[in-house]
Amino acid sequence: MEGRVIPEPQRTYLLELLHALGPAADDFVVAGAQAMKFVVDNARGTKDVDFLLNVVALRKEPVQLAPLFEKLGYAPVPESRNFQFEKAIPGSADKMRIEFMAPEEYKREKDFRVDIQEGVHARACTGGSIALAQSDLHAISGNLPSGTPCTAQVRVTQPQALVMLKLLALADRYNNIRGTKEARHDREEAQTHAADTLAIVRAVPDIRKFNDKFLPQFLLEPQLGIHVLRILADFFRNTAAAGLIVYTEYLAANLPAEKATAEALRRETETAQRIVGQILPVPEFFALAAAVEDSSEMKKGAPYVEEYLAALEGARIPISDPLALQSLPAGAFSGAYKPGATFVMNASEPLEKVSDAQRNLLLACLQRKLQELRSNEELRRKFPNTLKV
Repeated sequence: MEGRVIPEPQRTYLLELLHALGPAADDFVVAGAQAMKFVVDNARGTKDVDFLLNVVALRKEPVQLAPLFEKLGYAPVPESRNFQFEKAIPGSADKMRIEFMAPEEYKREKDFRVDIQEGVHARACTGGSIALAQSDLHAISGNLPSGTPCTAQVRVTQPQALVMLKLLALADRYNNIRGTKEARHDREEAQTHAADTLAIVRAVPDIRKFNDKFLPQFLLEPQLGIHVLRILADFFRNTAAAGLIVYTEYLAANLPAEKATAEALRRETETAQRIVGQILPVPEFFALAAAVEDSSEMKKGAPYVEEYLAALEGARIPISDPLALQSLPAGAFSGAYKPGATFVMNASEPLEKVSDAQRNLLLACLQRKLQELRSNEELRRKFPNTLKV
């Protein structure tokens, strides 16, 4: 999709920024609502440009960002303390505002900020490393402020990573972790994030290809992946789920009064649930995920750790073996399903119901957790074959 999706006058100044950055522009990945414009036709309007930054590369980059921004006319937004910059657009009431995010693993120890370079910070972003990796290049064309024609390449977050970021933001805002003073604003933001999630999934031309990318993006951060999938299920499992409730609120607030009837909203909410249902894991996936936790999270008092390790040890199954997933103890499934569900005796039955991608994510999560158990010297002595280094 061409750069016409970025409106004027912001497109001109985005081109100016990319042109000035030179090769360092490859370390700036467009995320948020501007990224949606590369995916969704007639995406909601926004003027700010959110960038995810490649921290490691930019810390080594010879281009010094703060002086470059100053040369282009940007100044830090005072309350942001150097993760938002803006400048006035000549001949317009608009401003060009850029905001920076970065993977949370690089944040300061007791702060939400990530140091990029002197005078430039970013907000820590859960899932930021995934979104950086799940990006691709798009061409945008237009004119520089001087009037000179310009075409530039810009990295944009791909749809599967956008959905991840939107789900995390939805849960954050819906749960109002910032306190009651922000309750109204957070509710409105939750409505927007729910609507954005639906818009992205609705716009996907091939849902099977989307699913082929959605789960594998989490293989290096499997616990985050399972967390995101639980948000997806909790917020969109049925029309009474929280995500679809706030989506209905969004529709009611944005539809003309004559169209925002109860029946019209009900039909649209049901349609939305069917659309997002295409990316929901089967219930058996969550039963297996719960069983993995109950069999491996010793620090959280998981009840089946030693029973599970003893079974693996007896069968001479090392933690790196895919068979470890099939050997989860039967007791770990006793509370994994909701009341009324079929009782499960072992992992074999639910494993038959999950997709290959779901199985791979569960296995990656299990192996990550079992690797952590290796640090326990007592467990290594008791289960030397399973936990061998």
